Amino acid sequence: MTKLHFQAEQIKILLKRISSKQITGTLTITLETETKDESTQENYILVLNDGKIAYGGSHIPERNEFVKMLAHKANPEINPVAIKAALAKSTNPTSVTEILNKLVRFRVLTWEQINTCIRGQVLSLLEYISCYSGELELNTSPIFNINWGEYGHLMDCADLQKELDKRQQKWDALQPLIPSKVGIPCLVTKAATQIKEPGVLKHLEKWVDGERSLINIAQELEKNPLTLANYYLNWVQNGWISFDRTKLLEYRNRSTILSVDDSPIVQTTIKRFLGYRYNLLLASNAMDALKLLNQNKVSLLLLDLTMPDIDGLEICKSLRNIPQFHDLPIIMVTARDGLMNKVKGKIAGTNHYLTKPFDAEQLLSIVNKFVPCGNT
Repeated sequence: MTKLHFQAEQIKILLKRISSKQITGTLTITLETETKDESTQENYILVLNDGKIAYGGSHIPERNEFVKMLAHKANPEINPVAIKAALAKSTNPTSVTEILNKLVRFRVLTWEQINTCIRGQVLSLLEYISCYSGELELNTSPIFNINWGEYGHLMDCADLQKELDKRQQKWDALQPLIPSKVGIPCLVTKAATQIKEPGVLKHLEKWVDGERSLINIAQELEKNPLTLANYYLNWVQNGWISFDRTKLLEYRNRSTILSVDDSPIVQTTIKRFLGYRYNLLLASNAMDALKLLNQNKVSLLLLDLTMPDIDGLEICKSLRNIPQFHDLPIIMVTARDGLMNKVKGKIAGTNHYLTKPFDAEQLLSIVNKFVPCGNT
């Protein structure tokens, strides 16, 4: 299995890697999202075939469940008897393709409907993924036959990226009434007395709670976020909802911290302690750390003293010789709690020395001295 960390809006890099490596397998995507009081994780799946995307969703359902779900999404008026007949005539218990092909032969579905449904779901998922940072894990072991490439539905990553770019232009056109897909809609106080449509009022009272972003709501409802955004645009114009620009600004202005450590346990701990307050980048070696530093505006560096390629002191010395990193706060994180090591760290240019193991309060206290939460 291969793991890769990514940051918000790095979807282009993800799609490019999938395409260039001609990957076949299952890509598990773990997103680091937030609720009101804590950070949470969400898992999603992309099924890949030779560098193209076959399917994307929250999980890969059992075959029969998958066929029923897909058939009803592609054609809400489909006759359930036709689905039962196709399932009954199936000879391959692992083949989704066989059943869908029978439904097409029964003329209750078309491949165009199926492809449109899957493509729309994948685009919405990729759009959602682009809003958050997280981790990718590739498993090349086969699941079940979902790769019906002979019917032309496998999705080229370059084409998907072009479509995502077009969708972004549509998001931009919704501004300033809808500032972003991660904008937080809020119900206007007097809206309940003005809305005459019970369905609209029910939706707003359930989903517009001042905490969920527009993209979150669309994901939970399994709706195309752009389609939902156009409804919300109308409701903004009617004066029923507004968007919390303060929360959007806080989301965009979160400081970025880079943690460099070759221990997955330490990185998981740091992610748990800091991930919900800051944009957190993770690197396990010096080369990856330098790439991330050059590609991102990093406000603080957490640096392990002992690593396999170049130790933390050498990295620190090198960074201090580069003008753009001369004033970057660097916290040395290590299990070595000796005076001499602290002196060496100070000479190398570190701003603070944090000894493992540490708890959340210790880490946050030190980090907040150099990077107050939410500020850039």
